[in-house]
Amino acid sequence: MKTCIATIPSLNICIKAQRVLANQGIYSRVVSIDPALTRRGCSYGIEFSCSEKQNIKNILRRAGVSISQFLEK
Repeated sequence: MKTCIATIPSLNICIKAQRVLANQGIYSRVVSIDPALTRRGCSYGIEFSCSEKQNIKNILRRAGVSISQFLEK
């Protein structure tokens, strides 16, 4: 299974995003990211199955969670 990471500016917002996704029945986990891998130096993100990418993008946008970028593993 391919995994994606939505990079998010802060740990608190990552935790909020994880809670929002859990309420929708979507498994995700907060991960630490090497800041050199991101455009803005974000060091946290939400890891999830890439098959859920569009759905997660829509859910987090409606919840007011700003995603800096997506990374694939």
